[in-house]
Amino acid sequence: MKALPLALAVMIVGAVSVAPAMAQDVEKPEIPPSEKTMEKPAFKGFSDNTIGLRYGPSFAEPGIAQSNHPKDGAPIDKVILNFTHFDAHEYWTNFFSIDILQSNDRDPRNNEPGNQNGNYLGATEFYAVYRGNLSGNAMAGNNNFAFGPVKDITLEIGGDINHKNTTFNPQKKLIVIGPNVQFDVPGFFNVGFHLHKEWNYNGIVGKNVDFNPTFQLEPTWLIPLLFTNQPIVFEGFADLNLPKGKDGFGAQTVTELLIHFDFALDVGKVTMDKPNILEAFVGFEYWLNKFGNNNADVPGSVAYSPFVGFRVHF
Repeated sequence: MKALPLALAVMIVGAVSVAPAMAQDVEKPEIPPSEKTMEKPAFKGFSDNTIGLRYGPSFAEPGIAQSNHPKDGAPIDKVILNFTHFDAHEYWTNFFSIDILQSNDRDPRNNEPGNQNGNYLGATEFYAVYRGNLSGNAMAGNNNFAFGPVKDITLEIGGDINHKNTTFNPQKKLIVIGPNVQFDVPGFFNVGFHLHKEWNYNGIVGKNVDFNPTFQLEPTWLIPLLFTNQPIVFEGFADLNLPKGKDGFGAQTVTELLIHFDFALDVGKVTMDKPNILEAFVGFEYWLNKFGNNNADVPGSVAYSPFVGFRVHF
């Protein structure tokens, strides 16, 4: 996997030690603004693409502890390059996202010890997500799936894949399927109720891991902040994953919660009166029991970081 040259320009120096990775897995990519149009699947023929870059100074990875506080996770700088595609048709929408995540060497590459100052490039991760939605209203040819605050119920099918060049060497494969309830709000607010099935690999013990099927709750949202009188939106996603059985070390996984959100400003609209071209954002990510690791036992299993970035539509 190729390291990101852009990471060299923004990596910050810090002090930390690298503990052996115990239960690292993969990052969850952001749900970018190309999903802004998902509340209107009847926009058949519509498509949108974005390229974005974001940076956060204090992400964390399970098993990587601070040198002076071994029970706490070490803060890891990450630069994340993202590409998304979204298209909508009469019955179906497609959402596809790729993240390339470049850590500093507090999160070291395979067979490298890392640097306590964190001032060199570390591991590089590739993560791809697909979600497709089949509209209940469109398939029925009526509004039978619209009631009260709900405007549609779709069948959502998707999957995730990843690889990261660490000693752990995760190779995640995930499928999800279930209903997605879409609410009638400005912008959109959708909630997926998924059957979640994951396969992965633990390179430390050299073992493929077949996790148990479990339940996932996945809300996504984009709400325009009309009271600001500015083209600002509040957008994000959350994942609540119930325990999925034992990991590659034989430890029982626990319930996992990820919340990722940002406030995005349409810079093109403000500066050039050209909307949907350039956006800048600031946000925050919180991850409890990351990858199902129990934060009481594994340092780095509670992760939180602010982040800033921009994205370009084309």
